[in-house]
Amino acid sequence: MIIPLAALILAVPVPVPTQTGFLTPSGNIACNAGPYHGKPLLACTVFSKADAKRGQKVWAMASAGRVSVGFVFGNAATDYPKVAYGRSWTWHGIRCLSQRAGLTCTNRSSHGFFLSRQSQRVF
Repeated sequence: MIIPLAALILAVPVPVPTQTGFLTPSGNIACNAGPYHGKPLLACTVFSKADAKRGQKVWAMASAGRVSVGFVFGNAATDYPKVAYGRSWTWHGIRCLSQRAGLTCTNRSSHGFFLSRQSQRVF
């Protein structure tokens, strides 16, 4: 069983175990999806935003509600397929669109995040 983002210290919710996920074509962003307290959760990390003292920066969201941003000590699963630019990935009411400019993920509540190596924002 793969337990990605398995943490010594959790500051943001992460799915355990991961059931599915994807990478961006650059391989710089990994998204893991699975249950969190019995509900679907997506957690994405931008590898260049890791911090030696705080761990991987993670943007996480459920099918509805706001995005959580924090840090987790652990590693994202990276043995998932890449989602080509211009293609989308959908799972339990969460949709992510991969583009050259970056990755945009939204949920049923129209909350989400945009991630790229250069910038990240939550909406």
